[in-house]
Amino acid sequence: MGFLSSIMDSFSGKSAKRELDKGIAAVGKGRDSAVDAYKQYGDRAQGYLQPYREQGGKAFGLYGDTLGVNGAGARDSAQGLYLSDDILQKQLALQQKQRGWSSNARGEYGSGVDALAASRVNLQNYGNWQNQLNGMGQQGQQAATTSASIDQQTGAGIAGAYQNATGQEAGLYGQKAQASNALAQNVIGLGGVAASFFNPAGGINRLSLPSGGGGR
Repeated sequence: MGFLSSIMDSFSGKSAKRELDKGIAAVGKGRDSAVDAYKQYGDRAQGYLQPYREQGGKAFGLYGDTLGVNGAGARDSAQGLYLSDDILQKQLALQQKQRGWSSNARGEYGSGVDALAASRVNLQNYGNWQNQLNGMGQQGQQAATTSASIDQQTGAGIAGAYQNATGQEAGLYGQKAQASNALAQNVIGLGGVAASFFNPAGGINRLSLPSGGGGR
Protein backbone atom coordinates (compact mmCIF):
# COMPACT_ATOMS: atom_id res chain seq x y z
CA MET A 1 0.00 0.00 0.00
CA GLY A 2 1.39 3.39 -1.01
CA PHE A 3 1.98 6.30 1.33
CA LEU A 4 -0.97 8.28 -0.07
CA SER A 5 -3.27 5.24 0.21
CA SER A 6 -2.23 4.75 3.83
CA ILE A 7 -3.05 8.36 4.61
CA MET A 8 -6.44 8.09 2.91
CA ASP A 9 -7.25 4.86 4.79
CA SER A 10 -6.35 6.50 8.08
CA PHE A 11 -8.37 9.57 7.19
CA SER A 12 -11.43 7.57 6.13
CA GLY A 13 -11.28 5.16 9.08
CA LYS A 14 -11.12 2.12 6.79
CA SER A 15 -7.99 0.79 8.45
CA ALA A 16 -9.55 0.96 11.91
CA LYS A 17 -12.75 -0.72 10.73
CA ARG A 18 -10.77 -3.52 9.07
CA GLU A 19 -8.96 -4.23 12.34
CA LEU A 20 -12.27 -4.17 14.23
CA ASP A 21 -13.78 -6.61 11.73
CA LYS A 22 -10.81 -8.92 12.35
CA GLY A 23 -11.42 -8.63 16.06
CA ILE A 24 -15.12 -9.44 15.69
CA ALA A 25 -14.29 -12.48 13.55
CA ALA A 26 -11.72 -13.64 16.13
CA VAL A 27 -14.27 -13.33 18.93
CA GLY A 28 -16.77 -15.42 16.97
CA LYS A 29 -14.13 -18.06 16.22
CA GLY A 30 -13.12 -18.22 19.87
CA ARG A 31 -16.75 -18.58 20.92
CA ASP A 32 -17.34 -21.43 18.47
CA SER A 33 -14.16 -23.20 19.63
CA ALA A 34 -15.25 -22.92 23.27
CA VAL A 35 -18.73 -24.24 22.48
CA ASP A 36 -17.26 -27.18 20.54
CA ALA A 37 -14.92 -27.99 23.45
CA TYR A 38 -17.76 -27.92 25.99
CA LYS A 39 -19.84 -30.24 23.80
CA GLN A 40 -16.93 -32.58 23.11
CA TYR A 41 -15.97 -33.08 26.75
CA GLY A 42 -19.60 -33.23 27.81
CA ASP A 43 -20.37 -35.94 25.27
CA ARG A 44 -17.26 -37.88 26.30
CA ALA A 45 -18.26 -37.82 29.97
CA GLN A 46 -21.80 -38.87 29.10
CA GLY A 47 -20.39 -41.77 27.10
CA TYR A 48 -18.53 -43.04 30.17
CA LEU A 49 -21.74 -42.96 32.20
CA GLN A 50 -24.09 -44.39 29.59
CA PRO A 51 -23.53 -48.12 30.42
CA TYR A 52 -24.20 -47.49 34.11
CA ARG A 53 -27.36 -45.53 33.36
CA GLU A 54 -28.72 -48.17 30.99
CA GLN A 55 -27.85 -51.24 33.07
CA GLY A 56 -28.89 -49.52 36.28
CA GLY A 57 -32.22 -48.58 34.77
CA LYS A 58 -32.88 -52.15 33.65
CA ALA A 59 -31.86 -53.57 37.04
CA PHE A 60 -34.03 -51.09 38.91
CA GLY A 61 -36.99 -51.96 36.70
CA LEU A 62 -36.45 -55.66 37.33
CA TYR A 63 -36.15 -55.00 41.06
CA GLY A 64 -39.53 -53.29 40.93
CA ASP A 65 -40.92 -56.33 39.13
CA THR A 66 -39.75 -58.64 41.93
CA LEU A 67 -41.66 -56.48 44.41
CA GLY A 68 -44.80 -56.67 42.31
CA VAL A 69 -45.02 -52.92 41.73
CA ASN A 70 -45.60 -53.56 38.02
CA GLY A 71 -48.24 -56.21 38.53
CA ALA A 72 -48.40 -59.94 39.23
CA GLY A 73 -47.42 -60.84 35.68
CA ALA A 74 -44.21 -58.84 35.88
CA ARG A 75 -43.46 -60.33 39.30
CA ASP A 76 -43.93 -63.89 38.03
CA SER A 77 -41.72 -63.12 35.05
CA ALA A 78 -38.97 -61.79 37.34
CA GLN A 79 -39.17 -64.86 39.55
CA GLY A 80 -39.01 -67.07 36.48
CA LEU A 81 -35.89 -65.25 35.37
CA TYR A 82 -34.32 -65.89 38.75
CA LEU A 83 -35.18 -69.59 38.65
CA SER A 84 -33.83 -69.90 35.09
CA ASP A 85 -30.34 -68.78 36.15
CA ASP A 86 -28.35 -71.99 36.17
CA ILE A 87 -25.48 -70.57 38.23
CA LEU A 88 -27.82 -69.26 40.92
CA GLN A 89 -29.67 -72.56 41.08
CA LYS A 90 -26.44 -74.54 41.45
CA GLN A 91 -25.38 -72.23 44.22
CA LEU A 92 -28.77 -72.63 45.89
CA ALA A 93 -28.59 -76.44 45.55
CA LEU A 94 -25.17 -76.50 47.19
CA GLN A 95 -26.40 -74.37 50.07
CA GLN A 96 -29.42 -76.63 50.53
CA LYS A 97 -27.15 -79.69 50.56
CA GLN A 98 -24.95 -78.11 53.19
CA ARG A 99 -28.04 -77.21 55.19
CA GLY A 100 -29.26 -80.81 54.92
CA TRP A 101 -25.96 -82.15 56.23
CA SER A 102 -26.14 -79.79 59.16
CA SER A 103 -29.77 -80.74 59.90
CA ASN A 104 -28.97 -84.43 59.64
CA ALA A 105 -26.08 -84.05 62.06
CA ARG A 106 -28.45 -82.55 64.56
CA GLY A 107 -31.08 -85.18 63.93
CA GLU A 108 -33.46 -82.60 62.47
CA TYR A 109 -33.45 -83.65 58.81
CA GLY A 110 -37.01 -83.81 57.47
CA SER A 111 -38.42 -82.09 60.54
CA GLY A 112 -40.34 -78.82 60.65
CA VAL A 113 -37.18 -77.07 61.77
CA ASP A 114 -35.38 -78.47 58.74
CA ALA A 115 -38.15 -77.33 56.41
CA LEU A 116 -38.01 -73.86 57.92
CA ALA A 117 -34.26 -73.76 57.40
CA ALA A 118 -34.70 -74.82 53.76
CA SER A 119 -37.23 -72.02 53.19
CA ARG A 120 -34.87 -69.56 54.86
CA VAL A 121 -32.06 -70.51 52.46
CA ASN A 122 -34.38 -70.01 49.48
CA LEU A 123 -35.60 -66.64 50.71
CA GLN A 124 -32.10 -65.49 51.59
CA ASN A 125 -30.80 -66.28 48.12
CA TYR A 126 -33.75 -64.56 46.48
CA GLY A 127 -33.27 -61.56 48.78
CA ASN A 128 -29.57 -61.41 47.85
CA TRP A 129 -30.56 -61.33 44.18
CA GLN A 130 -33.00 -58.51 44.87
CA ASN A 131 -30.29 -56.60 46.75
CA GLN A 132 -27.98 -56.94 43.77
CA LEU A 133 -30.66 -55.55 41.47
CA ASN A 134 -31.37 -52.72 43.87
CA GLY A 135 -27.64 -51.94 44.16
CA MET A 136 -27.27 -51.77 40.39
CA GLY A 137 -30.37 -49.57 40.25
CA GLN A 138 -28.87 -47.16 42.77
CA GLN A 139 -25.64 -47.10 40.80
CA GLY A 140 -27.61 -46.24 37.70
CA GLN A 141 -29.43 -43.51 39.60
CA GLN A 142 -26.10 -42.01 40.68
CA ALA A 143 -24.90 -42.12 37.07
CA ALA A 144 -28.10 -40.40 35.95
CA THR A 145 -27.62 -37.70 38.60
CA THR A 146 -24.04 -37.18 37.44
CA SER A 147 -25.22 -36.99 33.84
CA ALA A 148 -27.74 -34.32 34.75
CA SER A 149 -24.99 -32.34 36.49
CA ILE A 150 -22.76 -32.64 33.42
CA ASP A 151 -25.59 -31.43 31.20
CA GLN A 152 -26.09 -28.46 33.49
CA GLN A 153 -22.38 -27.61 33.55
CA THR A 154 -22.11 -28.01 29.78
CA GLY A 155 -25.13 -25.77 29.23
CA ALA A 156 -23.77 -23.16 31.64
CA GLY A 157 -20.38 -23.24 29.92
CA ILE A 158 -21.91 -22.80 26.47
CA ALA A 159 -24.15 -20.00 27.73
CA GLY A 160 -21.14 -18.32 29.31
CA ALA A 161 -19.16 -18.58 26.07
CA TYR A 162 -21.99 -16.91 24.15
CA GLN A 163 -22.44 -14.26 26.83
CA ASN A 164 -18.74 -13.36 26.91
CA ALA A 165 -18.53 -13.30 23.12
CA THR A 166 -21.66 -11.13 22.88
CA GLY A 167 -20.17 -8.62 25.31
CA GLN A 168 -16.90 -8.46 23.39
CA GLU A 169 -18.68 -8.18 20.05
CA ALA A 170 -20.88 -5.39 21.39
CA GLY A 171 -17.78 -3.46 22.44
CA LEU A 172 -16.12 -3.94 19.06
CA TYR A 173 -19.27 -2.97 17.16
CA GLY A 174 -19.42 0.15 19.33
CA GLN A 175 -15.86 1.02 18.37
CA LYS A 176 -16.71 0.38 14.73
CA ALA A 177 -19.64 2.77 15.01
CA GLN A 178 -17.31 5.39 16.49
CA ALA A 179 -14.93 4.86 13.58
CA SER A 180 -17.82 5.36 11.13
CA ASN A 181 -18.84 8.51 12.99
CA ALA A 182 -15.27 9.77 12.79
CA LEU A 183 -15.35 9.12 9.04
CA ALA A 184 -18.53 11.19 8.72
CA GLN A 185 -16.95 14.03 10.70
CA ASN A 186 -13.86 13.91 8.50
CA VAL A 187 -16.00 14.08 5.39
CA ILE A 188 -17.90 17.06 6.78
CA GLY A 189 -14.63 18.76 7.66
CA LEU A 190 -13.25 18.09 4.20
CA GLY A 191 -16.37 19.58 2.67
CA GLY A 192 -15.89 22.71 4.75
CA VAL A 193 -12.29 23.05 3.62
CA ALA A 194 -13.32 22.64 -0.01
CA ALA A 195 -16.10 25.19 0.34
CA SER A 196 -13.68 27.78 1.66
CA PHE A 197 -12.01 27.91 -1.75
CA PHE A 198 -15.21 28.99 -3.51
CA ASN A 199 -17.11 32.29 -3.28
CA PRO A 200 -20.92 32.45 -3.48
CA ALA A 201 -20.77 33.46 -7.11
CA GLY A 202 -19.05 30.24 -7.97
CA GLY A 203 -15.61 31.65 -8.43
CA ILE A 204 -12.48 30.41 -6.78
CA ASN A 205 -11.20 32.51 -3.90
CA ARG A 206 -7.62 33.54 -4.30
CA LEU A 207 -5.34 33.22 -1.36
CA SER A 208 -4.28 36.52 0.06
CA LEU A 209 -0.58 36.96 -0.33
CA PRO A 210 1.48 39.45 1.60
CA SER A 211 2.35 42.42 -0.61
CA GLY A 212 5.93 42.92 -1.47
CA GLY A 213 7.82 46.10 -0.70
CA GLY A 214 8.73 46.91 -4.34
CA GLY A 215 6.64 48.82 -6.96
CA ARG A 216 5.79 47.78 -10.43
